[in-house]
Amino acid sequence: MINHWFFPTARRAVLAVVYLVCACPFSTISADEFSRAETALWLTNQLKTISEPSTFTYKFQRSGSYDPDFEDTVRFNVTNVHEDGMKSASVAFFSGARRVDVPAVDRTDVNPILKIFLQGDVYEMNRLTDVDGKSRERWRYFQRKIKLALAESATIEETSVAFNGINYVAIAVSIQPFLDDQKLMSTTHLPVEMQMLYRGIANKSYRVVVSDQLPGFLYRIETTVPGRGNGDDPLIREVLQLVETP
Repeated sequence: MINHWFFPTARRAVLAVVYLVCACPFSTISADEFSRAETALWLTNQLKTISEPSTFTYKFQRSGSYDPDFEDTVRFNVTNVHEDGMKSASVAFFSGARRVDVPAVDRTDVNPILKIFLQGDVYEMNRLTDVDGKSRERWRYFQRKIKLALAESATIEETSVAFNGINYVAIAVSIQPFLDDQKLMSTTHLPVEMQMLYRGIANKSYRVVVSDQLPGFLYRIETTVPGRGNGDDPLIREVLQLVETP
């Protein structure tokens, strides 16, 4: 069974966002305008440790009781390192029928995988909560809530990651952007299964681990839509984690 992770009509929007992310060095934006979480995730030269062409491979896993499980691969390819430190890069996001075509860019200093993941995440929530296909722009609401959470309520934890036998200083950024959202909690008019999904999304958590010492910067993304009770398996759990670097 193919899980259509992106709406076909939304792919063009994803590509436009990805192009802007890759082409615009976020380090040129004033950090004073952003929260600590936003600064950590967006306003930094994320590729500064890369000195030669490299490929970074991530494993994606989706599991849970609500939708079929699947695994796939994401690759971020640095194809050239310019004299000023900027990089030429491309992305292979998923494979086969799920593959998202992302245009290569000539100059970037960011790893766009987090941005692509989050954009796909809001489209997927739109799909799951719009069974009749009548609310194709609902993803914008989810997107705004995520942006607001990163700006106003994110928590940052100092941590470390062990990769290829090396320990890297890292930070974990966590948000619950829809916590107690009344639009998601007021679902008594919906079938029981949809009520459970909406209330699960209302408690959905995001955790992003990054390290400016780690080649590629992004280490792990995890999102969890919890089940009905504390002991229940998650409805949906998605993990994208770095598994291979040069």
